[in-house]
Amino acid sequence: MSASNKDENPARGELSPEDREAFRKRASELGARLEKVRAEARSKEPPQGPDERTRGAAMGQAMKIAIELVVGIAVGGFIGKVLDDQFGTAPWFLILFLMLGFAAGLLNIIRTARRLQAEAEPLQRGAKAVPDDEDDAK
Repeated sequence: MSASNKDENPARGELSPEDREAFRKRASELGARLEKVRAEARSKEPPQGPDERTRGAAMGQAMKIAIELVVGIAVGGFIGKVLDDQFGTAPWFLILFLMLGFAAGLLNIIRTARRLQAEAEPLQRGAKAVPDDEDDAK
C-alpha cells in the first residue's frame, strides 16, 4: 500500500477529528435527553391501573374467604374441646362443634360469594357479548 492510498481511505475503525467531534456532540445530547427522561420518570409515581387494583381486591377477598373457613373450624374445635374437658364427654362435643364450625364457615363463604356476585352483576350486564364459536356446531 502506498502513502497516497492510505490518505484517501483511512484505516478501518479510525475516525477523522470532525467525525469524532460530531460523535461526542451527539453522545452528550443523547445523555442529556436520557437524563431528562429519567428525571421525569423519577418524579412521576407509576400509575396503578384498574387491573392491578382489581387483582389486589380479588386476592383480598380470596384470603378473606379462606380465613373465614379456617377460623370457623378452629373456633368450633376450641369450643368443643373446652366443653369436652368441662363435662368429660370427649370427643363428642369436639366432633359436634367442629362440624358446626365448618358449617358456619361455609355459611360465611356463601354470604360473601352472593354479595360479590351482586356487586359484579351490573358489570356483567354492561359487558359486550362474546360471539359464539362456530367450532361448537361441528
